[in-house]
Amino acid sequence: MPNDSIQIIEADYRDEAHREAIPYLLNAYARDLLGFRKPLDDTVLQHLVSGLAQFPTALVLLARTEGRYVGMAICFLGFSTFSARPLINIHDFMVLPDYQKRGIGNALLQEVERIARERGCCKITLEVQMKNTAARRIYQSFGFKASFLDPEAGEQLSLTKTLSPPEDAASGNGDGRGVIQPSEA
Repeated sequence: MPNDSIQIIEADYRDEAHREAIPYLLNAYARDLLGFRKPLDDTVLQHLVSGLAQFPTALVLLARTEGRYVGMAICFLGFSTFSARPLINIHDFMVLPDYQKRGIGNALLQEVERIARERGCCKITLEVQMKNTAARRIYQSFGFKASFLDPEAGEQLSLTKTLSPPEDAASGNGDGRGVIQPSEA
């Protein structure tokens, strides 16, 4: 499939088609063997787009071909303290299985890089599972490599600590920190 039949579009959170594509694609990615291996909770799917819309550094790119959205890159603009310049982190990156090996992943990565260069970023970062050899191949062919600050210190690891949602987050009471009542002040 030639690249000119692939459209890469920055998501518009007000566009209904984009509002439907983002949770659909992320859920397909989550269900995949190398994803989360299960569907996302309905609450996550319902609040995903509005949450991204409220996050000023979010950048969502959608890949469209053959009249449908088939791939996505969810990125966040960050800042490299060691370079004193912005960076882009690719947080989620996926192409539906039936559309893989058609240049869609490359087209998404090219657009991420174009935007990163346009914004003066010093680098693009991402995390990938060790066993996801297909994704690792595409990333390596695009110039991504293991990250070292100092070769003697070894390769950097990506570590995660999962936090429970704030008690009042489900009730929609603001930012989840709780409200101090006058009797508590």
